[in-house]
Amino acid sequence: MPRHEVRLKKIKVLIVEEYEGIIQVFRRLLRTAPEIEIVWEARSEAEAIMALEMFKPDIILVNFASSGRQATKIWKEFKTQAPESRLLALTIPENPTLVRQAKTLGVTFLAKEEMVRTLVPTIRALIESSMEKCSP
Repeated sequence: MPRHEVRLKKIKVLIVEEYEGIIQVFRRLLRTAPEIEIVWEARSEAEAIMALEMFKPDIILVNFASSGRQATKIWKEFKTQAPESRLLALTIPENPTLVRQAKTLGVTFLAKEEMVRTLVPTIRALIESSMEKCSP
């Protein structure tokens, strides 16, 4: 698909976060990009699983404070339920073990301290790289 067509399609984002304050930050950042549409705000992993089938998001934005083992389990479940969706996980401060596990599972990792500056550009880059992989 040519690049100009990519911009015509909304990027559907599912937010997975239990705290309203953090969801508000995500909303504020994502609403700066007219091509991004927040399709659902899941407060739990179980709610996110239900929303995956209903909304088929392009991006699953997950804020993780979980241990590496718990995060890995959740990421695997999301990838199983929505193999076409790209996972973007935010965490603090860089945890080398968690980052390594994320890369192994194909999860894009973004440090929270980088979020304000790089969240929207990272989402755009993920979608563009997905589109390039699908192009002949």
